[in-house]
Amino acid sequence: MTEQLPVELRERDPEFIRAVLPPLWLATTVWFRAEVHGFEHVPDEPVLFVGNHSGGGATPDTFVFLLAYNTFFTVEGRPLYALAHDTVTAAPGVGKLTRKLGVVPAANSFSERVFASGGSTLVYPGGDIEALRPWRDRNKIIFSGRKGFLRLAHRCDVKIVPVVATGGHDTLMVLNDGRRTAKLLRLDKLARVKSLPITLSVPWGLSPLPLPQFPLPAKIRMQVLEPIDVRARFGAKPDWDRAYDYVTSVMQVGLSKLASKTVVPMVR
Repeated sequence: MTEQLPVELRERDPEFIRAVLPPLWLATTVWFRAEVHGFEHVPDEPVLFVGNHSGGGATPDTFVFLLAYNTFFTVEGRPLYALAHDTVTAAPGVGKLTRKLGVVPAANSFSERVFASGGSTLVYPGGDIEALRPWRDRNKIIFSGRKGFLRLAHRCDVKIVPVVATGGHDTLMVLNDGRRTAKLLRLDKLARVKSLPITLSVPWGLSPLPLPQFPLPAKIRMQVLEPIDVRARFGAKPDWDRAYDYVTSVMQVGLSKLASKTVVPMVR
């Protein structure tokens, strides 16, 4: 099955994942006190996991999900690939590690080949806009009207499995959304960077650049929701706005329920 995949997808290394999974999962459990629930909702077929994105350039929610998924389904049972911005997969050192774990550049053509080979894909429609949203909006789904994931699921006839997560945005502090700054500097056109916020993180301190940071320890909770069959629910020619509103509302309800588990200390 490997020879059916593009070169970029062949970099996923099952032997490497099997070797690093125990220590990485242990470290993740200790540092993020990670909890991932709901894998029983995942059907035994290729699916498109759709998640909300948090934690800036470190994207801790992605790694928690990849580790939890491979632990639950085993490394070779149901191959999973996560689509990410080029800055992640091309980053010196870290880029090679992420590619071995199954992180690939965001492109629908990759997903189509993964589905055809029996694997599943994880996408974050909110991208850097959601990953770098202000801390005050940490428990909001912000996909900014992006509907490509819906068309992908419909075209490939795969179910969408929503995944909601909290805690990733407690690993740094994002002070503003930085979308206007990125647009003024034309970074949205030149580097596909839609957000350039001011952040407070380790080791950079107060920074106007979304640099990959060392994530602070935080409690990360993730919940896999019930699958959504886009074709069955919205037909052969969907109203994409209606489909988008439905999926994001389902995810917002799930995220709000998950966020309600976080106990905020009362100040007297």
